[in-house]
Amino acid sequence: MLLTGFDAPREQVLYLDRPIRDAELLQAVARVNRPYPGKEIGYVVDYYGIFGHLTEALAGYRDADVDDTMRSMSEEVDALKPAADKVRAFLLRNGVTDADLPDPVRLRDALARFDAEDDRFGYDEVLHAFLATMERVLPHEEALNYVADARRWALLQKRIRRLHRDGDGGTFTMRRYGRKVRAMIADHLEGPEIEQAIPPVSIAAYGFDDAVRALPAKDAAAEMGHALRFHLEERVKREDPEKYARLSQRLEEILREIPGRFEEQVEKFRELIDEARQEDEEDPALAGLSPLEQKVYRLVEQLVAESPGIRRTVDDVRPLVSAVCDTAAYTMAKASYQGQHQDITTLASALQTDLIRGGLRPAGGDWTALEAAAQRLAAYAQDNRARFLGRARGE
Repeated sequence: MLLTGFDAPREQVLYLDRPIRDAELLQAVARVNRPYPGKEIGYVVDYYGIFGHLTEALAGYRDADVDDTMRSMSEEVDALKPAADKVRAFLLRNGVTDADLPDPVRLRDALARFDAEDDRFGYDEVLHAFLATMERVLPHEEALNYVADARRWALLQKRIRRLHRDGDGGTFTMRRYGRKVRAMIADHLEGPEIEQAIPPVSIAAYGFDDAVRALPAKDAAAEMGHALRFHLEERVKREDPEKYARLSQRLEEILREIPGRFEEQVEKFRELIDEARQEDEEDPALAGLSPLEQKVYRLVEQLVAESPGIRRTVDDVRPLVSAVCDTAAYTMAKASYQGQHQDITTLASALQTDLIRGGLRPAGGDWTALEAAAQRLAAYAQDNRARFLGRARGE
């Protein structure tokens, strides 16, 4: 009865146990052929032996419309070995063998082979193709021969992604894998000994320092460098652009000036991490300013320093900074403000007025630099809208 008027795109498996033909057969098969997020294929399990009728049912359609309608399981089984060979060959080209993966020390060395982003994404692609084939073949017994490979290769992928913080939120997810593959490798990837071997993602996470301290200097330097870069990109760049530019420059200087001297890198990275964690910096020029005002102050100073097209007529820009924060808070707190392009443009225009009143002028009569600074401040306010709304509420 469900075949009549039944519409559920998430359905993935259909079991046939009675004779059906022609249009009814096509309708039945189509029930698992609907697109749905996370669904890549539909399955029809034929208990009655009626798939011979499918050719008759499709006879009225063009060949191009019905091409590859059915695929034999033997084809999928035969595709397992070539897919696995591609993964193994890719790893060999990057200097990684199967013998490296079970050994924790050799596995750490293997991670260094994937510093290039192209290598990391290339590995993702060949591994995904292999695991997608596994998903289609399981639980066929031929797939069981590749379970150990799938677990080792997926663990390597997790270690690579956790080190380089390439995924959403800087972490690793198995969402791209099919349900059967996830069940097959989940325990292997989530065991406590595995989690203990991989330091937390964020430098702000509890126990990050202890986890890094337990690593050899080379691994600790790599973990700290990638963790710091991720923290700067994901948080500091949005909240404090001047601080981001300054710390990012120092990070790159360390990597450039003392390559291979991992003990020294660890010490330098530790200082940078402590500074990146510090919310409010001690600076006489910032005395009396709120944390939000301090960030805006540094951003204004950076914009003026970087642009020869802006001329300052005052020494103290703190009153200007306070006005900018008030304007942004008041504007974004309005019910009519939705954060659309036109809203941000209007906000930038109001902030440009604050800049002029606060003592900033265009150099040489060209307003381009001052307009760009106002746009930059408006974009910063939009990216940190919650903080400015807190100011509007008196927090």
